[in-house]
Amino acid sequence: MIRQRCAIYTRKSTEEGLEQDFNSLDAQREACAAYILSQKHEGWAELSDRYDDGGFSGGSMDRPGLTQLLKDVEAGRVDVIVVYKVDRLTRSLVDFAKMVDLFDGAGVSFVSVTQAFNTTSSMGRLTLNVLLSFAQFEREVTAERIRDKVAASKRKGMWMGGAVPIGYDVNDKALIVNPVEAEAIRTIFAEYLAAGSVRELSDRLEALSIVSKRRTDRYGRTTGGTSFSRGALYNILRNPIYIGKTRHKDELYDGLHEAIIDDATWQQVQELLANHGGKKIATSRRSARRLLDGLLFDSVGRPMRTTYTIKSTRTGGTEQSRRYWYYTSKPTSSDDHSRIERFPAGEVERLVLSGIINHLADKTWLTQQIGSTVDLDPRSLPEILAAADAWCAQAEVINDDTESQHLNGLIDRIDVTNGRFFVQINLGALLSSETTQHLIHAALEFSFKKRQNGRAKPIVIAPPDAPQPDRDLINLVADARKWWAELLDGKSSTVRQIEDREGLRSGSVSRILPLAWLAPDISTAILEGRQPQHLTAKKLRSLPELPLDWQEQRKILGFPHQ
Repeated sequence: MIRQRCAIYTRKSTEEGLEQDFNSLDAQREACAAYILSQKHEGWAELSDRYDDGGFSGGSMDRPGLTQLLKDVEAGRVDVIVVYKVDRLTRSLVDFAKMVDLFDGAGVSFVSVTQAFNTTSSMGRLTLNVLLSFAQFEREVTAERIRDKVAASKRKGMWMGGAVPIGYDVNDKALIVNPVEAEAIRTIFAEYLAAGSVRELSDRLEALSIVSKRRTDRYGRTTGGTSFSRGALYNILRNPIYIGKTRHKDELYDGLHEAIIDDATWQQVQELLANHGGKKIATSRRSARRLLDGLLFDSVGRPMRTTYTIKSTRTGGTEQSRRYWYYTSKPTSSDDHSRIERFPAGEVERLVLSGIINHLADKTWLTQQIGSTVDLDPRSLPEILAAADAWCAQAEVINDDTESQHLNGLIDRIDVTNGRFFVQINLGALLSSETTQHLIHAALEFSFKKRQNGRAKPIVIAPPDAPQPDRDLINLVADARKWWAELLDGKSSTVRQIEDREGLRSGSVSRILPLAWLAPDISTAILEGRQPQHLTAKKLRSLPELPLDWQEQRKILGFPHQ
C-alpha cells in the first residue's frame, strides 16, 4: 500500500470569531481530518503541518497558508490536498486553473470533502470549473451588493465604519460627539483662521499640546496621541463630517450625527484653504540630483528623468522607510505612446562608472584615443594619463548620493538600447581649462542584463557575465551532500528513513543523491552562481541519470570541458 500524505487547507474570509477556542478553521480541519481517517485503508495519512488562512479573501493568491502549501507541493512533500469546500481554496477560476496545472505537474490530487471531485479526470476538472465559475460570480455579485448598500446608507447620512474621526466616538454603530476631542476640533478650526496657514497651525497646536486621537485596537495596542502632521490637518479642515455631513464619492449628504463646527466657520476655512492651501506652486520643485541626470536617454532617444518610490517595512515594532531610485523615460508629448522604460538608478550608475573606469585604466586604449586628435599638444598626454588615474581613484568611492558635478563634463551622453550602454565621453574634460584647447571625443560600449526573478523582486541591472546564484539549485546540491554524509556516517540507515523524516515522496531522495558526486568545479560554479543559464533545480532534479565521469557531467550540464 502506497502512503498518501494529505495536507488540509482551511480558509475564512474574515477574522470575526477566530479568537474563539473552536472556530470555523477548526471545524473545517476536523471535517477534513475525519474524511482522511475514513480513507486510511487507501494509505491516506494526515500531515501535521497546518495550512490555515484566517481573514483572507478567496479572490487573491496572496495568502501565507496557501503560499506555503504550494511551496510544499513543488517540493514533493504533499500527495493529496483536502479542503472542506472547493471555494475555500480559491474563488477565482483563473487562479484555480493555475493551481490545477501545478497539482498535475507534481502528481498531487485534490479532494473536496463536501463535494465529490477527482481532478485526475477531464470530467472532474469540468465539474470543478463550472462550480468555480458560480463561486466567482457569487463573489462579484456580493461585492456589488455591498457597494450598493454602502452608497444607499451614506445617502441616508449613516456612518459606514472605518477609522473613527477625532471628535467622535462610536456607540451602536453611530457617531457620538466626544466633548474633549470636539473642543480640540473647534480649536483647530479657530487657530487656522487666526494663523492663516497650516504650517503655523501645526506649530500652534504643538504649543497647546493638542495631539491626534488615541486609538486602541482589539489586541490592546495603542496608537496616536502624537503631533499632527500637516497632511492630517488638511484632512481635518476639509472633512465635512464636522458640519454634520457624510461624503460619498463627490456628493455630500446630511448625516445622522451631530455637527461640531458651524456652517459659517466651515465656509471661512474652505475659502482660506482655496486661497492659500490650494494654490499651485509658482516654480517647479528641483528634482533630487543623481549622478547621470541629464545624460541618460532611452532606446527611442527620450531623456530619462530621476524618480523614486518609498517602501515601508516593519521590524521589531518599528516602521522603517526606504527610498528606491530609478531612471525612467520622459514622454516627449501627450501623443508619445512608446513604452516607458525604467532602470534602477544605483545599479546603472555603478555599471556605467565601472565601464568608464575600466577604459580609462587601459593606458593603451587611452593613448590611442588621445593620439587620434590631430592638433593636440603631445605634452598633454602625460597630464591626461595622470588625470585619468586620479579620476578613477575618486570614482571608486562614489556612492548613490553623489551628485553629478564629479563627472565634470566627462560624459556627453548615454544611450540605453537592446541591452547595451553607448557612452560618449570627452577626454578633454580631464585636463585643466588652461591646458585643453580641443575636445577629445571617445565612444564606449558595454552590455548589461536586465532581469527580474518574480513579480515582487526588484529589477537587476548587471553585466552579462555577472554571477546569478540560484538558491533552489544550491539547496538541491547541499541536500544531496548532507544526505550522502548521513548515510556514510550511519546517522541515517536507509533512504526511506530520510524521506520519512523530510516528508518527501518515495524515490525523491534517490533521484537527488547522485548530485553529491558532482565534479568539484561544477559544485563551486553553482555555489558562486556561475552555472549555465538553462541549468535550474527542476532540470537537475529531472535528469534520468547522472554519470560518474566528470567530463560527461560537464557535457550534459553545459559546463566547459577541462
